[in-house]
Amino acid sequence: MNRTIRSAPDYGLLGEPAKAAFPDLVHIERLQERSGPRRWRIAAHRHPALHQIFWIERGGGTIRLNDATHELDDATMAIVPAGTVHGFHFITGTEGVVVTLPDIVFDPIRRAVDRTRRLTRPAVLTGLVDAPPALGALAREHGAHDAHRAEALNAQVTLLLIWILRHGPRSPESVPHQDTAGGPLFNRFLAILDGEYSRLHTVDSYARALAVTAPHLSRVCRQARGRSASALIRDRQMLEARRLLAYTQIRVAGIAYDLGFSDPDYFSRVFTANTGIAPRTFRQGFTNTATDANGPAAKPPTLT
Repeated sequence: MNRTIRSAPDYGLLGEPAKAAFPDLVHIERLQERSGPRRWRIAAHRHPALHQIFWIERGGGTIRLNDATHELDDATMAIVPAGTVHGFHFITGTEGVVVTLPDIVFDPIRRAVDRTRRLTRPAVLTGLVDAPPALGALAREHGAHDAHRAEALNAQVTLLLIWILRHGPRSPESVPHQDTAGGPLFNRFLAILDGEYSRLHTVDSYARALAVTAPHLSRVCRQARGRSASALIRDRQMLEARRLLAYTQIRVAGIAYDLGFSDPDYFSRVFTANTGIAPRTFRQGFTNTATDANGPAAKPPTLT
């Protein structure tokens, strides 16, 4: 595997440490806000739990996606799923936006609209005429802080992802992605993990289900995502924990039992180690991002 992929650092947002949570449902910013101060160059890195969509309005440059380099031009879109090693060299003054979606938002929508997992592969869309209508609507909704903001943001993200599916490559083979011999095995592992994360908890149990050895499964996971199989299993459990804490009123102990933890205190320790904050604090912080017609609520704890 390419040395750049092995050694690329993990980040939250560009240049910020990676953590498992996120301070808002969506993050949107203009490219020049971060790229400009860095002389329009972003070194190779990856986001373990964040998915990004780059829209180049004018300008361009190059983007590195895993082992391949692609040209960027006017009216170009780059899809960078979580775990993809990527870096940029933009033309000075390039105009555009980047949308960052945490897995807590991206994954449920992706499963609903993209059963063939096209959105989990990096891609560069060229020859586009105009920006997706949902992109502008998403930016306006993000900054408005109106009532029912969360529902509106989820709706606009759904429309944006559907637009990408309609305008992107039709066959998975035409999408640029890291070509590894373990790719099919990794995809099978993800499929099982998505359905069995609350029942199967060890690398050995998944390896048996896939008829491979545990060390081989972990090697494949590191090649595909830069993380061990055990880390991905824990990530999936913690993703569901964050969803349940954010979107339901299930007690913390009930969430622990639902995810296969026999001891709620142990679950709380694992969650705190994974996110940096306790489950109840996470729930309070996420709830505080809600807004009403009077404007935004108090700023929540920074979770990225």
